[in-house]
Amino acid sequence: MNKPSVHPSIAISIGVIAVSTAAVLVKLAETAPASIIANYRLLLAVLIMSPYVLIKHRSDLAAISRKDWLLAALAGVFLAFHFIFWFESLNYTSVASSVVLVTLQPIFAFLGTFLFFQERF
Repeated sequence: MNKPSVHPSIAISIGVIAVSTAAVLVKLAETAPASIIANYRLLLAVLIMSPYVLIKHRSDLAAISRKDWLLAALAGVFLAFHFIFWFESLNYTSVASSVVLVTLQPIFAFLGTFLFFQERF
C-alpha cells in the first residue's frame, strides 16, 4: 500500500476547520449576495485543486467520457445551488440553526432511501 503524502489526521483537521468556519465567514460577508459568495467559494476550490489534478491525474481526465463530463457539470450546478440556498438562509436564521439543518443531511438522505427505496441502514 502506498503511504499517503499527507498524514490523514492533518487532512481531516484541515477539513474540519474549513467546514466549521464556512458559515461564520459567510455570515461576516453578509453585504455580498449569496450567489457571489457561492461563486467565489467554488472558484477558490477550483483554483486550489486544479494544479494537483492537472499534474497528478491528467491521463485520467482524458479517459472521462462526454456523458460523464455532462453529469459532472450537472452535479456542479446542483452544488452551486446548494451553496446559494445555504448562504441565503444565513440572512434569515442564525449560523447555529443553519449549520444544524445542513449537517442533518445524512439523516434526511437515510430517511429518503428508507421510505422510497426500502433500503436498510
